Amino acid sequence: MRLLYKRSLLCAFFPALACLAADPTGQMASSAPDSNLPFVVEASGNAAAQFPGAPRLQSFASAQWDGKWIFISGRATGYHGVGGEESDFLRSGANDRIWVVDPTGSGPARTYSFPLANLPDSLGPVKDQWASTNTLFVQDGDTLYLAGGYGQNSNGEWVTYPILSAVNLPLLVGGLMQGRDLFSASISYTESPLVQSTGGQLLKLDDGKFYLIGGHVFTGSYRAFEATDEKGSATVSQVYLGEIRKLEFQRDPDGRLAVRLIEAYKNPDFARRDFNAGQIILPDGHTLGAAAYGGVFTSDQFAFTKPIYFSGAEAPRADSAFDQKMSAYTCATLLLFDPDTRTMMTTFFGGISGWMWNPDSRRFSQAPSIGNKTSPVYLDGLQWTDQITTLLRSPTATTEIVQSNRLPANIGTNAVFLPAPELKRFRDDAPIFDLRPLRGKRVFVGYLYGGIRAYPREFPYLETSRAYNSGNVPTKTSDLIVPVYLTVPAAK
Repeated sequence: MRLLYKRSLLCAFFPALACLAADPTGQMASSAPDSNLPFVVEASGNAAAQFPGAPRLQSFASAQWDGKWIFISGRATGYHGVGGEESDFLRSGANDRIWVVDPTGSGPARTYSFPLANLPDSLGPVKDQWASTNTLFVQDGDTLYLAGGYGQNSNGEWVTYPILSAVNLPLLVGGLMQGRDLFSASISYTESPLVQSTGGQLLKLDDGKFYLIGGHVFTGSYRAFEATDEKGSATVSQVYLGEIRKLEFQRDPDGRLAVRLIEAYKNPDFARRDFNAGQIILPDGHTLGAAAYGGVFTSDQFAFTKPIYFSGAEAPRADSAFDQKMSAYTCATLLLFDPDTRTMMTTFFGGISGWMWNPDSRRFSQAPSIGNKTSPVYLDGLQWTDQITTLLRSPTATTEIVQSNRLPANIGTNAVFLPAPELKRFRDDAPIFDLRPLRGKRVFVGYLYGGIRAYPREFPYLETSRAYNSGNVPTKTSDLIVPVYLTVPAAK
C-alpha cells in the first residue's frame, strides 16, 4: 500500500500535454480527434461472483502460470488513514497467505491458499518479506522474483526489506492445488542493499539484466513519521533511491541466489516512487525497452510528468518533449503494440490523477487544491478517478487520449491487469500484446484485479456530492473483478 494522503505526498500536474492546447480559462482542450483512438476499452462489469473465495488484496505481487493466477504479499485493507493507529501499516492488515486462483475450466474459478506461517523456519526472512506491501516483482519464465517491500516484521519493527527472493511457479501452483508443500525447497533468497526498495519497479530486458527502478527506503512507522512533520528522526527515515540499477541475478551450483550491480544511473528525475512502469517495444519495431510513468515527488512536491525510457543498450532518460496528465499513481495497465505503425500503446485504468477529463466539454481541468490538514475543507490536488486513458508512443510523437467508457467505480490504484491466456503476445518474453489479431473484433482481453476501491464523495457517491477531505476518503480493497474488452477497428 502506498503513502497517499498528505499535501507533501499528493500533488497535481501543472505542465500541459504535448498534444493539448493552452486555454486561458485554466482548463485544457484536447486537440486529438476521436479518430486517433486505436481501440475502445470496455471495463464496466463485475465478475466477482465467478471467483468465490478469491482474496481481496492491494499492492501485491502477481504472476501467471498455465492460466492460473498467483498472488503473494500486499495488504488486505484499504489505504492507511490520517493520524493515530490507522496511519500505520500494521501486520494484522497484511496478506498472510500465498494464493492461487484457477479460472480455467468450466464453472466458477477455484481458489487455493497456503499460510506463510507454514513455510519452514529456515525461510524466516522470506516469510517476513512476503507479508510486506509494495514489493517489487517480476516474472521471468517459470520464476517469480520479489524484491524489497515495506512492512512490520515478526519483531514488530517497520522496515524496508533488503531481500531478493525467488520461487518456482510450476511447483508453487502444483503444491497449492494439491494441498501439499511441494515448493518451499524451490524458494531461495539473498540479502543485499541493492534490492532494498519499496514503491519502485523491477523489470528484465533483452540484455538478460534486471532493472530496479527508483522507489524509496522507509524505516520506522508512518505514525512516527507524521509526528516529525515528515522530517525524519533517529527512529524513522525516508530516503529516495534516486537511481535506476542494472542488476544481475545469479545462482550458484547449489541454487543459492545472489545479486550483483552492473551499473547505477543517477538522476534527480529518477528520485520517484509509486509510479507505473512496464516493458515497451521501441520505435524500431522489435527491441524490448522499458518506460516509467508518473510517480512522486519532485523538489516542488509535485508529481513527475516526464516518462523515463531506456533499453539494454541505451541509458535511461526522461522525455523532455512530453508531459503525462492522467494516472500519476500506480494502477493497472494493459500493454499493446501495433507493428504496422510501430506504435506502443499503454492503457491506464483509473487510479489517481491530478487532472480530470470532462467528456461533455472535451476538456481537462486541474484537480482542486484547497486548504491543509487542519482546514475545514482540505483537497490536496490529486483525486481518485474512474477514467481510462491510453498513451500512444509512435516513432514521431507521444499522445494521451481519454477513453469514452469509464470504470464501474473509483478503482485501479494498486491493482493489476491479468491478461487472458489466449491473448497473443507480440514477443513471447514480454506481456505486450499484438494489436493485429484483434482488428475488426470485440475481444475479451483479461481482468482488472485487486487494488483499492475509494469513495471520494459522500453518499450517494455522485460527482456532484460533497467531497471528503483528503486523507479521510473511505476506502477498502476492491470487491470488483472487472472483465476488460477491446473493440479494435478493422484495418483501413
